[in-house]
Amino acid sequence: MITSCGIGWQPYWAAALAAEPHIRYLSGFSRNGFPSEMGGEIIDFDSARMIKNRKSLKVMSRAIMFAVAASDLAISDAGISMNQVDPFRFGISLGTGIINNDLDELASGIREGIDASGKFDMNLFGQKGLRALFPLWFLKYLPNMPACHISITHGLKGPNNTITTSSAAGAQAIGEAFHVIQRGDADRMLAGSTDSKLNAMGISRFQLLGFLSRSKNVPGAAYSPFDEAHDGMILGEGAGLVVLEELSHAKARGAQIYGEMKGYGSSSDFSHDPRETKDYAGKCYAMKRALKESLRGTDEVDAVFANGSGIPKDDLQETSALHEIFQEKTGRLNVTGVKPITGHLVYGAGGVEFAAAMLALRDQMIPPLANLKKPDSGCDLPFVRDAPYCGAVRTLLFNSFGFGGQNASLVAVKYE
Repeated sequence: MITSCGIGWQPYWAAALAAEPHIRYLSGFSRNGFPSEMGGEIIDFDSARMIKNRKSLKVMSRAIMFAVAASDLAISDAGISMNQVDPFRFGISLGTGIINNDLDELASGIREGIDASGKFDMNLFGQKGLRALFPLWFLKYLPNMPACHISITHGLKGPNNTITTSSAAGAQAIGEAFHVIQRGDADRMLAGSTDSKLNAMGISRFQLLGFLSRSKNVPGAAYSPFDEAHDGMILGEGAGLVVLEELSHAKARGAQIYGEMKGYGSSSDFSHDPRETKDYAGKCYAMKRALKESLRGTDEVDAVFANGSGIPKDDLQETSALHEIFQEKTGRLNVTGVKPITGHLVYGAGGVEFAAAMLALRDQMIPPLANLKKPDSGCDLPFVRDAPYCGAVRTLLFNSFGFGGQNASLVAVKYE
């Protein structure tokens, strides 16, 4: 992981177990002029140290840098010696999406397109503005580039897929990687997601959509999914990748196994009115499909890593969907969410949060939901609060839902 908690999974996991958000006032924005003042900003990332091929940095956006650095950490943590790997049997499935342009990179070109009257002239831009832009500028912002840079860095020649389904992208990328291995197209897959929306374009888009929290609490207490104070999300940035490996390969080399993938489901729904069952039927289907593929019943699920966006409508819909699926068995669940720790990573959310779920399986500890003081009356779920749940966690359901109605659910179990 590369998150606002630090480099690697260790600082992130410590923060999650302690329910200590790493959200701060943004360093690059005026607290008097910009509508969003805080976020899960990464402040200790040294790209020159973390990226081996420094010549590539000039064509890497921040999200690409995070992804490449996280891939190094994941392969190292997995104990894989790349010189002993068949590159055609090792692939990547990555969730990401719109990589926002840095406005200062475009400013020089736009400035050259302004005529004497102060208006933008397309002809003038074509004559002078284009020449003012960095020739390879566009390569920094293509959604497929993070996965491409990772494959080039490690020499991966297996399946190379990019998933761009909003904040469901990371979980879908992991689920698709799982199926790639199941059908025999690869032995190992790097899977996860990356994103950075902590820039003028990224923040503005979510602000205009009305998705961002307007909380004036101190940054660490501002993001509160499922709480009666939830009023939207706070953005973060980062990347999280895991290595999925066919079981016999992992066992043969004595790999540390965090958990075992068992099921994946995806769907789409309307996501408009939390009171209408048709609007969260897709969320129910994704969970049902993941459970069916895993051959696990609702009475076997011990914990749920909820999507928990903090947008009131979304929190209410997810609550209704979980009640619809688990019925009278809802009370036996241990429900948590980890977005308050780093902020909402949007396209990058699924990879980081799923990695946290795998750590929960390994350590048999479910982190508490940070900033949950008093649950919303419509969010009546058995949340893990105040302290980690320490007990048997054999089967875990993981949810990741996008803003456009895309849904992904995963089921993983403790490896026995």
